[in-house]
Amino acid sequence: MRRLSLLAFALGSAGCMALPPSSMERLSQSAYDLNTATRFGRMDIAAENVAVEAKSDFGRRHRAWGRELRIVDLELEGVQMLGSDSAEVNLIVSWHRLDDATIHSSLVAQRWTQTSADWKLVEETIASGPPGLFPPPKPKDAERPGEAKRRELLGSVDVP
Repeated sequence: MRRLSLLAFALGSAGCMALPPSSMERLSQSAYDLNTATRFGRMDIAAENVAVEAKSDFGRRHRAWGRELRIVDLELEGVQMLGSDSAEVNLIVSWHRLDDATIHSSLVAQRWTQTSADWKLVEETIASGPPGLFPPPKPKDAERPGEAKRRELLGSVDVP
């Protein structure tokens, strides 16, 4: 009888032990946390799930959220692994400008990468939907004001 009690206890205890979350579960949780925080204007919390090199661009893209735009709803549409350490998360964002009651819907594609600790957002783009959810992309080689005229006058000579 004692052995039966020990066996029942061992089997019952084993069922209570949880396995660590899989990589896909950690990605889904990180995506959920980031997107829920952005929906409610908590960019400080959302930024915890953004890769260091993408934080300034993330801040620029979401600056209008809560100020000029209202996010009505976010829905995780799907998660696709692109490799062992990269994935794409698609979400549908319902939104409207504060000066216009028209509800818009945009499909946002987010690219995530797995670091040693967790998953981080590295890039997001509008896959479909009307413009306005994000500002226009920042030019990579933005010239200083008057730089084009200066180059025209100096020719191809590169003077600081």
